[in-house]
Amino acid sequence: MKLTITWRFVALSTLVVAAIFAMFNAFVYLEFENVNIQNEKQVLLSRLYDMERKIQGDSLSVAVATVNHAVPDPKQMVRLLGANQQVLTATSVNFLPKWLPQGQGQKVQLGNSVFLYQQHEQRVLLASASVRLRHTVVTLQWLENVELLDRSIAFVFYLLLTGSLGGLAIAAVASYFLARYSLQPIRELIATARSITPGDLSSRIEVPKRRDELSELGQTFNEMLDRLASAFLRERQFVADASHELRTPLSVLEGYVNLLRRWGWEDEALRREAVAAIEEEIHHLRLMTGQMLSLAAMEQEEGSGPRHAHIGSVVESVTGKWVQLYPQFKWTIDLGDAKEAIACIESLQLEQVLRALLDNSRKYTPSGKKIAVLASLVNDRIHLMVKDSGEGIPAEDLPYVTERFYRADKARSRSEGGAGLGLAICREIIEKASGQLIVRCPSDGGTEVEVALLLCKTEERDEA
Repeated sequence: MKLTITWRFVALSTLVVAAIFAMFNAFVYLEFENVNIQNEKQVLLSRLYDMERKIQGDSLSVAVATVNHAVPDPKQMVRLLGANQQVLTATSVNFLPKWLPQGQGQKVQLGNSVFLYQQHEQRVLLASASVRLRHTVVTLQWLENVELLDRSIAFVFYLLLTGSLGGLAIAAVASYFLARYSLQPIRELIATARSITPGDLSSRIEVPKRRDELSELGQTFNEMLDRLASAFLRERQFVADASHELRTPLSVLEGYVNLLRRWGWEDEALRREAVAAIEEEIHHLRLMTGQMLSLAAMEQEEGSGPRHAHIGSVVESVTGKWVQLYPQFKWTIDLGDAKEAIACIESLQLEQVLRALLDNSRKYTPSGKKIAVLASLVNDRIHLMVKDSGEGIPAEDLPYVTERFYRADKARSRSEGGAGLGLAICREIIEKASGQLIVRCPSDGGTEVEVALLLCKTEERDEA
């Protein structure tokens, strides 16, 4: 039989209950035996003292006659012993000679002049007292075979034993069903895990409405499956989008190669056109694969640099280059109270995000128009915004512009060399830094991309 958690739980709980039963029954049995022996001892002493009062001060002959007329209970005996422990008289109607205490038996003292003898599988209780008669001193003894008492004790022992065995059986059955009930989420988890295939992550555990660790395990497993399903869905979409995006430049390359093979060798104009188109598509492929590799790297690795960036230094360094490279735009940089702030993000990653946002802005902003870089502090967050004066993004496309390979204006994006991955990469970087990226199109035109980052605590600023 497979040693499952259920059977281990049943075995362990049954052993614990058995140990409890054993200790309890031992206490009850020993206490019951002791109380009954003590009670029998008190009864025996009471009768002994009554007989002692009757014969005390009498002559030996009267004392012997009084003892002989005593009628003890069945399996009891009263006898008088002389000075040399010889038996002067004894009542032995039902008391067998083999019950008389002998030297070879076991003897336990229960009190002053009271002994319990064990011999020949019989136990005899003996109480004795010295009695002063008229001319001598004798020993009065009262003996009792406690066979009936032993039977009562044995009955209690078997009663406790059978009750314990029955209790153990009930405990084992109850433990089995309790374990089965408690471990139901685990069995469902196993069944669900076995039913999961790479193509189907829809199976879920039915979590019972109870608050315990196993229910929490089932809920956690379901949440893990949700995350896996979401990740697989994103990967499928990524592969499908990447295949679609790669198909176009590859088709263009193939078409121009075929064109060159057929007619382009003699026609110089056609040859130049084909080479220019091929160079453009190679550039586009290089850009796209680089961005795809960046996304893959961000999903698999954590940043290795210090997680703090000086807003003023990063913004001034990046925007300074853009101002020099693209003087045809009206640049506005206003960092306000955030200039000396420290953001909880790697400097290189913040530079990468800012470069991508500025590159988008200059692509879609007409020459002579304004591009603004603004920053501010709001509570424990730093808000960095890049605002351009372009045509903006249609309202129906706005929720999807941070998704991979999504382009609001596909024709224009293609002509600009974009692959629809820039904002997706920015979003991945910002979310890994516990921040938020928001894209808006205000009513006065243009596009605003706002990045909200956590403000580093004091000790983190000191380290920076």
